[in-house]
Amino acid sequence: MSALAAIVVGLVLCLAGSLSVRLAVLTAGFGVAWTLAEALDADTGTALLIGLGGAVLAFTLTLLMARFLFFVGGLCVGAVIGAKLYVLVQGGSADVLLVLIVVPAVAILCAFLARRFERPFLVWGTAFGGAALVLSGVGRLWADVAGDLWRPASTAGVVLVLVVWALLAGVGYAVQRRGRHT
Repeated sequence: MSALAAIVVGLVLCLAGSLSVRLAVLTAGFGVAWTLAEALDADTGTALLIGLGGAVLAFTLTLLMARFLFFVGGLCVGAVIGAKLYVLVQGGSADVLLVLIVVPAVAILCAFLARRFERPFLVWGTAFGGAALVLSGVGRLWADVAGDLWRPASTAGVVLVLVVWALLAGVGYAVQRRGRHT
C-alpha cells in the first residue's frame, strides 16, 4: 500500500512538480521520508506515516521560510534524489553514516541550484525526484519482477535503474515543459 502511494506521489512530482513550488515541496517531503523509512525496513504503516510526516515538515518549512521557497524546494527534491542514490550505492546494508553523507550533500547541492536557477531547475529536479519515487514504488510493489528498481543486486542492475530513471525523468521534464506552454 505504501509503495502504491509512493508511485502516485512520484508521478505527481515527476509530471507536475514544477507547476507549484508548494506541491513540489509536499510531494518531495513525502518522498524522501518514505524512501528512507523503506530503506531502513520500516513496516508499511510506519513508512506511510513517516512519509506524511515528511510532507508536513517540508511544507511547514516553506511557510516559515517563504522567502527561501526555492531553496527549501530544491533541498527537499535533492533529498529525494539523494535518498534514491543512497539506496543504489548502499549495497543492501543499512549504513547510517552513508545516508548522513549522501542525502544531505545532494539535498544542499540541489537547494543551491534551485535558489540560483529557480523554476528551470525545479522542472528538472522534480522530474528526477518524482521518477526516483516511481521506480522505488514499483520496485517495492512488484519486488518479484521489478525488485531491482528498488535495490539492484548487481552493477548491471544499477546501470539499468540509472538508465530507466533518466528516461522517466526525461518524460517528466517534457510533460512539465509542455504543460507550462499550454
